[in-house]
Amino acid sequence: MRFAGARLWLSVGLLVVISMLEGSGLLVLVPLLHALGFSRLGTLHGLAKSLASPLSGLNPGGSLGLILTTFFAIKAGQAALRAWADTLNQKLEIAFVCFLRDRFYRAMMGAGWLHLTRQRSSDITQALIAELPTVGNGARQILALISVALIALIQVAVVLTLSVEMTVLALGSGLVVGLGLRQLRKRALALAKLGYGKRAEMAAAVNEHLAGMKIAKGHGRETQHFRHFQRAMNEIAEYMMGVQRNAALTNVWIQIGAVGALALFVWTAVRVQHVDSAALLMLAYVFTRLLSQVTSLQSIWHQIEQAQPPFAETEAMRAGFEAAAEPPPPAVFKRIDLDAAIRIEGLSFRYDPVQPAYALREIDLVLPAREVTALCGSSGAGKSTLADALLGLIIPESGRVLIDGQPLAGDRLHNWRQSIGYVPQDTFLFHETVRNNLLWAQPDASEDDVRAALRTAAADEFVARLPNGLDTIVGDRGVRLSGGERQRIALARALLRRPTLLILDEATSSLDTHNERLVQDAIERLQGEITLVLIAHRLSTIRFADRIAVLAAGRIAEIGTWEELNARPQGLLRQLALAGAT
Repeated sequence: MRFAGARLWLSVGLLVVISMLEGSGLLVLVPLLHALGFSRLGTLHGLAKSLASPLSGLNPGGSLGLILTTFFAIKAGQAALRAWADTLNQKLEIAFVCFLRDRFYRAMMGAGWLHLTRQRSSDITQALIAELPTVGNGARQILALISVALIALIQVAVVLTLSVEMTVLALGSGLVVGLGLRQLRKRALALAKLGYGKRAEMAAAVNEHLAGMKIAKGHGRETQHFRHFQRAMNEIAEYMMGVQRNAALTNVWIQIGAVGALALFVWTAVRVQHVDSAALLMLAYVFTRLLSQVTSLQSIWHQIEQAQPPFAETEAMRAGFEAAAEPPPPAVFKRIDLDAAIRIEGLSFRYDPVQPAYALREIDLVLPAREVTALCGSSGAGKSTLADALLGLIIPESGRVLIDGQPLAGDRLHNWRQSIGYVPQDTFLFHETVRNNLLWAQPDASEDDVRAALRTAAADEFVARLPNGLDTIVGDRGVRLSGGERQRIALARALLRRPTLLILDEATSSLDTHNERLVQDAIERLQGEITLVLIAHRLSTIRFADRIAVLAAGRIAEIGTWEELNARPQGLLRQLALAGAT
């Protein structure tokens, strides 16, 4: 109701008026038939007779123009109101889809990072761009169902004024056709449930194959890549054929049932009820319209059923996000500065609580303010997981992270994230200009701030050479830039925030020797100004660090300065250096 407001009640009111106009239009047909010289109106009784008598009392020849004018006015008004109602219902559908999408996305953004990593991104994409609009269409069909049902009720009321027996026959025929559709409807619902999974598989296949395009071309495996994609699409095509076959059988049954019911209706009216020509024409016309409404009801109900599985699945996904929700962000952001140190005490974490393997085990570490702490170790040692703990993205199974003695939890969690800068190993840029990618992190930054951040990240020269400078579009995920250029833009974006803590996860891994030296110099100049955490495989980039923590199998194996650790003959850092770890 929040997304619709008074518009919903206006739509329902319009549907009622349109239905009443439908009935009025049908009743006007009776004196029209009389004016055209068909049989008497004595067969009319009740509501039909009372409404038709003012017009039928006029001279048949002279009343024809008035009757036709009245009929035209009713139908024109009905058409105009129908157009208004359709437009209004379309707005309601769009508003409903926006409401569902916003609610879904808000729940997703509020979920814990660990829960999000367990979701397939294509499923979320499919829900947002395909399934929720299907749900919105299903909701609009409910209004359409109300409209068609009201019109059908009006038509039944008109037929009742002409013949109770024929009305019972018409309703009985519709019931028989409806019962015959039960199995087809069950199969349609089963296909709809299956369809959600198939559409999710299709989205996943498309995303996967697009992501693998470069490596497929790089290895000359285009043909094999296409065949793998084709197999995935063919499976979905077979499902679509099943949907089409079921829809075709449904239409055949409806059409055969409608024709058979109409033939039975006319035969009964003529041979059993002996209905005169005027009433027969009226009954046949209304019965045909009623059959059309039955067909519409069947189609509308089918679309509503099609929307049920996506609604159930997206609601289940949203419920999962809400169950894994983090504490809500505070109403007002309060920057957190670091005066003393970040202290990690007894921190342990497992990605899967039922598995015995720990990603981090009993980590104790102090990161003094305005000093540089480097984390190194072989792949899988736990470096990035420890960075996630510093970011507040994961909740420790035991232990805690303290910021100047205060636990990283509650309101401080969101305030902390807005106070720090982070450059991940896999750099992400939006399909926007360089300027907008930078301002995304700090919208109120000035032009001087932007250019200073670019200089610090050794990105100012290459940005100046771009076709439109800061206003150059970088492409999808920054595809128009080299890996090193993307990484420098990401570094500048983090520096633009003037962060309390700056976490660099392999910040120079994609740079050539020259630019690596420039960025390395910039990072070293930050020493003593902000608190830095460097995650590195390339040991040459962390020599200047105030302390180096070497991780192995989720534990801190050793900690000290470069000189102290490198002086240990059996030390892990020395072994990594001798092995040429990069």
